[in-house]
Amino acid sequence: MEQSLPLSRWSPRTDEYECERPLTLQLANGIYAALGEARLLDYSRMKFVLSQGKKNTLVSRLFGSVTESSPVQTPWRVIMVADKPGDLLQNNDLFLNLNPPCAIADTRWIRPGKVMREVTLSTSGARALIDFCSRHRIEYIEFDAGWYGYEYSKDSDASRVDVDPRRNPKKDLDFVVVLDYARQKGIGVILYVNHRALEKQMDDLFPLYESWGIRGLKFGFVHVGSHKWTSWVHEAVKKAADHHLMVDIHDEYRPTGISRTWPNLLTQEGVYGNECMPDADHNTVLPFTRFLAGAADYTICYYHQSSIKNVPGIKTTSAHQLALSVIFYSPLQFVFWYDKPEDYQGEPEIEFFEHLPTVWDTTIVLSGEIGRQVALARKSGTSWFLGAITNNQARKMEIPLDFLDKNKTYQAAIYTDGGEAIKTRTHVKIERRRVTAATRLNADLRPSGGMAVEIIRN
Repeated sequence: MEQSLPLSRWSPRTDEYECERPLTLQLANGIYAALGEARLLDYSRMKFVLSQGKKNTLVSRLFGSVTESSPVQTPWRVIMVADKPGDLLQNNDLFLNLNPPCAIADTRWIRPGKVMREVTLSTSGARALIDFCSRHRIEYIEFDAGWYGYEYSKDSDASRVDVDPRRNPKKDLDFVVVLDYARQKGIGVILYVNHRALEKQMDDLFPLYESWGIRGLKFGFVHVGSHKWTSWVHEAVKKAADHHLMVDIHDEYRPTGISRTWPNLLTQEGVYGNECMPDADHNTVLPFTRFLAGAADYTICYYHQSSIKNVPGIKTTSAHQLALSVIFYSPLQFVFWYDKPEDYQGEPEIEFFEHLPTVWDTTIVLSGEIGRQVALARKSGTSWFLGAITNNQARKMEIPLDFLDKNKTYQAAIYTDGGEAIKTRTHVKIERRRVTAATRLNADLRPSGGMAVEIIRN
């Protein structure tokens, strides 16, 4: 979990305590600095440890040795410096720009969008989800672990459907029917594949999935860190591109800007996400740490409580969750992670997810205090989307809309936490009003709350 703490509380036992990058620091003079790594393509990963000999001194540590032939190009070591934490996020394209240009000649097949997981692993469940996604403008469905059997069994074979009976005892998933129905409805299909299957079958699987019409893959539990496995995972991304497959890498993998070179790598996890139900304090740290490095697949849950044993339910409000879809950048944006279509009960604020893009023309960080609050606006075409969240404490925020075009008028749909006065189970209040560049929105955020806004030009 992301934390804010002084270096003095970070244990110097270097064999046990490493810090991920980017590492964001506030210096004694008030300046903010972020230490990171870019273009980690064919090398060992770097982390940070405290020096055992020098007070308040960091030492970089590689994940094992590196074996290379001359000439060799090492990763970039990055230091970002800013007066405000929001300026770090505003300029995080530095990590992308330290990578080579796009290596894919024709990228028109790479289509970002929203994704919903198919949790039943059944034909009927998949058809129902495809219908739901078609109605609610969700571009993709994803079949996660279990569709080709138990992912850690030596007998599992990711070239055929063989549902893990622990996930669906009926094993009634007909991919031919599902893929045909998805094509009819204009919904893309993404498949989860564990690293074991990828390591054994990758060169056979990728052309096979391309022939099925699969749009993307979610790599599961890939090895990370060492020179060998860093090279392997990026070679897998390249091979996926050869077969027109988008990629989402789970679990511990962190980005270093490789998506500039291989834009089919749309997102990755490498984050303590919503499936683990972190609190709002955690969420107000992430934009200034993990998201400096690039996109993160946070898996917004929204309705449902966790299905993981001993993991409590959602700790933030529904308006907070709506706002995260703007604040947390991911070109493949998973929504309703634990949910099924029947969990939807007509809540009107779901229109916000329906209208939401997942890639943007412009991003403006409006305000931010690490571990306290963040507000930012993103533009797609002529429309703006705004997200603001607070930590576990209530907070009042005034947000000027001076980023809007002057002498233009807009219609804003404002989604906030309305409490028991709103008679839906999510208690999201919707206000619609005319706004201009002179408007200042006053947000009265509840503890762990948020505000999401869609602004459309008249």
